[in-house]
Amino acid sequence: MLPFSAGAHASPTGAFRIFTMEKPFPEVGYAETPKGAIYVESPDTQRFARTYDELRELALTPEASAELISATAEKLSR
Repeated sequence: MLPFSAGAHASPTGAFRIFTMEKPFPEVGYAETPKGAIYVESPDTQRFARTYDELRELALTPEASAELISATAEKLSR
């Protein structure tokens, strides 16, 4: 979970995927955009990998995510 306190992040338009296949096939990055889907092949997939790493560093741990969800649910149920 990425909390609001993380601020603006590297993927504001939404989810993306990185598909890794066995050689000789290249790694492929996929993202939805307002204009439609885009696909990129390696080495251009490195940008997707960097974005993933940045988001992972900003994200809460599974335990902290569960705590935040529980606290938010508690506040909403009052």
